[in-house]
Amino acid sequence: MTRYLGLCLFLTAACDALPSDVNVADIVMAPRPIPQTAAEVAFATDLFNDLQVRSIDEGREYCGLIGVDASGDYVATTARRGTAISCLPPQGAGRDVTVLASYHTHAAYDPDYLTEIPSFDDMRTDIEDGTDGYIATPGGRLWYIDARAQEARLICGAGCLVSDVRFEEDPNFPVRNRYTLQDLSAF
Repeated sequence: MTRYLGLCLFLTAACDALPSDVNVADIVMAPRPIPQTAAEVAFATDLFNDLQVRSIDEGREYCGLIGVDASGDYVATTARRGTAISCLPPQGAGRDVTVLASYHTHAAYDPDYLTEIPSFDDMRTDIEDGTDGYIATPGGRLWYIDARAQEARLICGAGCLVSDVRFEEDPNFPVRNRYTLQDLSAF
């Protein structure tokens, strides 16, 4: 099923629906191999601060995987360049790397898109892949997708990461600190 979604995202940049026999609520995941730590969040923050300038300047998403190597050090795959609205991370992170999370940017600020929160497909993909995720927004927010809990949690708000100088908060859409998969299905 993960391959279906990945192929669909790659070919069309979005999927209308998964096959009718798939329900993400029925997906059972193994426990996270290593609990999330402050060091992991700091690693993700540094990674995004390096990627955000390129992502914003090019108006493209960048994505990959974060894990730990055999020495216990945090590592990330080389960022893949996606489109303005999607990015397909690699299938794996390499030998002797335990994958902990996906990561991706949300490209440049565009007032016509809801880029300051994870999308339903962002969370659904992580759930189907059985991994958590980190997302950086054009406004400089950092999100964590807890795939097992099926929720996105705001790690830090606007401006905590490198952000697009054109970014403006939408006064009609106050960003909350937490969204469930069900919440995101409304957008």
